[in-house]
Amino acid sequence: MQDGQDGKGDAAPPLIAYPLDYAFKVMGLAAADFPDHARGLVTRPLGAAVPAQVSVRASAAGKYQSVTVVVRLESEEQRRSVYQTLHDDARVVYYL
Repeated sequence: MQDGQDGKGDAAPPLIAYPLDYAFKVMGLAAADFPDHARGLVTRPLGAAVPAQVSVRASAAGKYQSVTVVVRLESEEQRRSVYQTLHDDARVVYYL
């Protein structure tokens, strides 16, 4: 049986139970506005202004910033929408 399948060829439901607080980690080139940019990318697909917890870490050489944004997700569709937004953004170097 392949990952993500239930043995019948159908995709198995995700192992994530919603709603939950979910942390997105977004990496990009260090810039004064990158933490706000990353926060906006995560919260934009969620609709109304969503309170978020944000933490920022610089790389050892200071070239990159890692921004962790924690938001409340209500569905798998929201999680996938945020990841698609991160994938499409030119300033995002890597995301988890």
